[in-house]
Amino acid sequence: MGDAPNKNSIIIVADSPIINPREIKSYINLSVNYSVYLNTLLYSNWLEIFSGIKEQVEIYNLLNERDVEFLPKYFLPQGIHLISYKERLLTTLSEHLLKQSLSLNSKTLVLFYNFIGLKLNDIYRIFNLLQTDEPSLVIGKSVTNKIVFVCTNGSDLKLVDSIVPVNKNYTDYLSIISSKDIFIHALDGFTSIDSFEDIKKLYIELSKKESLSYCSQKMHESFNDLFIEYKEILNV
Repeated sequence: MGDAPNKNSIIIVADSPIINPREIKSYINLSVNYSVYLNTLLYSNWLEIFSGIKEQVEIYNLLNERDVEFLPKYFLPQGIHLISYKERLLTTLSEHLLKQSLSLNSKTLVLFYNFIGLKLNDIYRIFNLLQTDEPSLVIGKSVTNKIVFVCTNGSDLKLVDSIVPVNKNYTDYLSIISSKDIFIHALDGFTSIDSFEDIKKLYIELSKKESLSYCSQKMHESFNDLFIEYKEILNV
């Protein structure tokens, strides 16, 4: 048998517990159960988006081991890899990823589960931006200057290690890697869900027709269950 072609990889990252009700950090104004529900929806939305390309890429889920026993049945589709980490907060990404059989000749897209706005076409565009042989990164950032994803060649995976320690702050991350000779593409305008104010933004974004390109009708209906519960304070 010949070698399989080198597939690009997508890693969906939760850098702390997100579904274990005893361990998660709740959103202000949301109950623990609804905080878990929101996290589950945000994560499920990525699994649904990537379901259409799972034959073309390797998909990995990086979750805290405290969450693993709380994973709903059938939450992770077949053929998708699960990696768990022990520490309460994720410190380095590459040590967990390099244990996997990621190809050094392929590209790796690391994205944090708690944002929206990335469409399937954007994924292809991001991978295509890394056609150069030079060390390069594609970084996605939110309107609040948070890094929401980074894409790199497999051989440069250690470049992503500084993201979590700087709390995903784009400016701080750039200052850390500025001494390296790297070509950087930055894409912005995404909505990162870190606070109740961000949940209000999510509520507004999902009311727009174009949101159907990155959040299906079925997912919209699930998000609406949450929004109805908190409608009074979301509209303030």
